[in-house]
Amino acid sequence: MLMKQSSHVSLCIFSKKDPILLGVEVGTPICIPQKDLIDIGRIASIEINYEPVDCAMKGQVVAVKIVGSNYEELQKMFGRHFDVENELDSHISRRSIMDVLKANYRDLSIDEWKSVVELKNLFKMQ
Repeated sequence: MLMKQSSHVSLCIFSKKDPILLGVEVGTPICIPQKDLIDIGRIASIEINYEPVDCAMKGQVVAVKIVGSNYEELQKMFGRHFDVENELDSHISRRSIMDVLKANYRDLSIDEWKSVVELKNLFKMQ
């Protein structure tokens, strides 16, 4: 296991290739904006203290299992295509944001709404 600690997040690498298994702070999912938004896979599971969970809140430290869903994603490897210096984000569209928010999250906190606005800006959504 490789562990990287920065001023804002700890990252543990348990498995470098399909499935990629990282220990990260929630709020950092599955594409790499600094690398032209390359997709590395989809989150297959989340664990807290070796126990599976359905979701986690910002600030919790979790392990996420990322699996490739196509040939290109299956070839992505930690250390070769991205590393601890790269931020991971959800690869989302304006429609996917709005659909999920309308269906499930009408009462978000101010910090959660700020995260939505940051994602919209990151993906250059109007």
